[in-house]
Amino acid sequence: MRGTSKGGLGTLIGLYQAVLVALLIAITLLIATGVFFRYVLGEPILYSYELASLLFVWLVFLSLAGGAAQAAHLGADVLTPYLGPASLRLLQIVAHFLSLAVLSYIVWYAYALAGRTRVEMPTIGLSMAWMYAAVPVGCTIYIGWIFWDLARLLANPARKTVEV
Repeated sequence: MRGTSKGGLGTLIGLYQAVLVALLIAITLLIATGVFFRYVLGEPILYSYELASLLFVWLVFLSLAGGAAQAAHLGADVLTPYLGPASLRLLQIVAHFLSLAVLSYIVWYAYALAGRTRVEMPTIGLSMAWMYAAVPVGCTIYIGWIFWDLARLLANPARKTVEV
């Protein structure tokens, strides 16, 4: 998300990144505190593992769009070195549409799963739906980024493409 614009979008991206950093800090502190209490004081914090797991799932799925915006997702450039700029752009557009199809299915299925679950996390008493909800929320944010990037790709054909 380097080189983002100032104003509303820049502020929104800054808040998004702050939430991701806050989640990472919270997970780190929670695990460190849990380890200290378990191994130094001999009094484990029962909910620390479940809460850290819940926060980690949210961190992973909320990070999807940020990773895509920085072209940080895993990729293999077997074909791309041999393509020209126009072919790369077309390949990126096709990849975006395929990603939209897959992510839409994942959002639908995860939403249905989150709505059906009746299981609770034993130590914190929250429904597992809170964990499952990270999937459609994160994927929906990712879908939003794909639409934004598609609009940029289609509006500016001369724009330098990133790896697909």
